[in-house]
Amino acid sequence: MLDAMVHRGPDAGGMHQAPGIVAGIRRLAVIDPEHGDQPISSEDGGVTVVFNGEIYNFRELREDLERRGHAFRTGSDTEVLVHLWEEHGPEMVHRLNGMFAFCIHENNTGRTFIARDRLGIKPLYYRLHGRSLIFASEISVLLRHPGVGRTVDMDALPLLYAMQYLPGDRTIQQDVRKLLPGHWILAESGEATIREYYRIPTPQPGEPVSKERLAEELRELLEDAVRCRTMADVPLGMFLSGGVDSGVVLSLLAAATDRPVRTFSVGFDGPERFDERKYARLLAERYGSEHEELVVSAADIGRMLPEMVQRLDEPVTDPAMIPTWLLSEFARREVTVVLTGEGADELFAGYRRYLYQKKYGWFSGMPGARSLADSALGRSSPGRAGQALAALAEPDAGLNHLYWSMIVPVATAGNLFGQDRFKGMLQQTASGFDRYFDGAKSRLSGSLVADQNEWLPHNLLAKVDRATMAFSLEARVPFLDHRVLEWTSRLQDRYRIDGGLTKAILRHAFRKDLPQEILNRPKRGFDLPLGDWIRGPLRELTSNMFSDASLARWEGLDAGAARRMLARHLAGGKDLGLPLFNLLSILLFLERRAG
Repeated sequence: MLDAMVHRGPDAGGMHQAPGIVAGIRRLAVIDPEHGDQPISSEDGGVTVVFNGEIYNFRELREDLERRGHAFRTGSDTEVLVHLWEEHGPEMVHRLNGMFAFCIHENNTGRTFIARDRLGIKPLYYRLHGRSLIFASEISVLLRHPGVGRTVDMDALPLLYAMQYLPGDRTIQQDVRKLLPGHWILAESGEATIREYYRIPTPQPGEPVSKERLAEELRELLEDAVRCRTMADVPLGMFLSGGVDSGVVLSLLAAATDRPVRTFSVGFDGPERFDERKYARLLAERYGSEHEELVVSAADIGRMLPEMVQRLDEPVTDPAMIPTWLLSEFARREVTVVLTGEGADELFAGYRRYLYQKKYGWFSGMPGARSLADSALGRSSPGRAGQALAALAEPDAGLNHLYWSMIVPVATAGNLFGQDRFKGMLQQTASGFDRYFDGAKSRLSGSLVADQNEWLPHNLLAKVDRATMAFSLEARVPFLDHRVLEWTSRLQDRYRIDGGLTKAILRHAFRKDLPQEILNRPKRGFDLPLGDWIRGPLRELTSNMFSDASLARWEGLDAGAARRMLARHLAGGKDLGLPLFNLLSILLFLERRAG
């Protein structure tokens, strides 16, 4: 298992072995590289920890622990964990500001404690069966253990295909679950207890405060969030796109350091609409960063996708992982740590779907809205417009949210897996989302909490972790400091969406720091030319993977519908690049598993 995760920690490895437990670690040395190797134990050897992540407030915690009589042998953040456990037991997690997944073992009692950070920045997967608990940072590592089966959950694949992620603790492996963000496991006397220690707060707007006061508070919070994430004894830089989020991080990082910031951007060799490098250059010039660009060609994509699926041992259902993967490999030549802008959209309502729901949500109350939406969903390929109409007409909060956030339209997925079967899957999934809207003051606030609990950790953060750690690069996300999240939970909706402007308070707070071209740009993610890739560098691979033998590996998939979709796209009809890309990626995964 340790051999399978050297990429996550190439600098050192270690194991703790005691009656009833073996815990291993691969270390990426970031804090105190010389003395911080793990496992690390308390003074008397009674408590031992293996730890993945960073504790940003470890110096303050250490000072308090030293006043209480604890002695430290290293300068690493890891060592505070064993002493916090001695003082506070499981309640220690509430004192941590950081991203983490760790295992603490009491050698005298045999108790074992495993915890994951509040927002799920660092991953943790596990298999709990009887008196056996097996855990790891990646599913592919967990599968190296003989106690974990390799059976794929075929019923999960349609949801993964359409949503890009699996909600809740579910994974594509029947035997494997995610430890959810803000949860811990305590194993003792042959029993394991799983508990939630942190719940993302439902937005409850506070007393009216002036816009200028809010902007000042937000700046102070983000300044400190960025400052504490500069903590490193290795080279540090950041991923720079052409958007507001990374622009804010760059402005604060440049102010927090006394040397030029190292920035890295990725662009595509092709149509200009898919390349944001010119906006990244504006920001780099504004703050005098040492800026480097990576240009990705269509040939790179054809080469990388099968390699990524093989290395990850998972499908790549978020195409944005490809540029993140290539950019991580590129940046790692110069730095060991990068800051990124993930999380701002989910905190400040940056996606256009939030705007459309807020602006046109009244449609669900119109006579005939539901029948009109059902008609749109019943068409063979209604596209995103039909999907948006269905979302606007859906009064059920959980299902409404799913319709908005699905990447592949319901009708398209229904054609492939059966309309009734797929809609049944959606209904069951939506029931798990209803709790995010209970007590919410508005549909927008409920949608934000749903995305913070589901889309953010299970898709975006998982993507960034896998892509960066594949090349031993640590990614830090200052917007997801839990103090920032809790502050945003007190915002009124109008400070998130103001007229047609998303992320209103964030733009206002940094209006003097960013070029107008950046401030006024609408939200754009990694918009990829998937349709062109399927017709070009991925055409041969796609055609091969749509063979009878390959399609037959996917139980429940309508092979004829899949082939018709590909033929329609290759003939130059409707652009079906994204649904075809996701099919291709999952078929590559199933072929690898079959082999």
